[in-house]
Amino acid sequence: MRRVPLAAGRIVLLLLSAALAGAPLWAAETQVPAPPAAPAAVEPKPAAPGGACIETEVNGYRALSYDCLNQRMAPDATHRPAPGLESEAITQRPPNQLGLPTPATIGNRMGNTFGTSAYPQRPQP
Repeated sequence: MRRVPLAAGRIVLLLLSAALAGAPLWAAETQVPAPPAAPAAVEPKPAAPGGACIETEVNGYRALSYDCLNQRMAPDATHRPAPGLESEAITQRPPNQLGLPTPATIGNRMGNTFGTSAYPQRPQP
């Protein structure tokens, strides 16, 4: 049989007792009071487009007018055309702004071997 160190056993026992001691508190928090038997059904009428949304309370329960809120949060009915593509502006940019090499930069990097060798010019050791 494997022996557990005394300190580890005490820690496990402490955690277990703390969890069991808190169980009645958790159970009390999760209990939800039962709703009344038959709350009266009230239909809120939608507000005018510029008016406020009305909140109704029946038997202690608040009922929001979700139809009104959805109408207020909906985007405008006017349809805007999609903006034009900006790809034409990108093609007009210089190559060094696009991250492309230019003949001048490659010539500086390769030295006098530009166009004749794949290895750049390096000083003699």
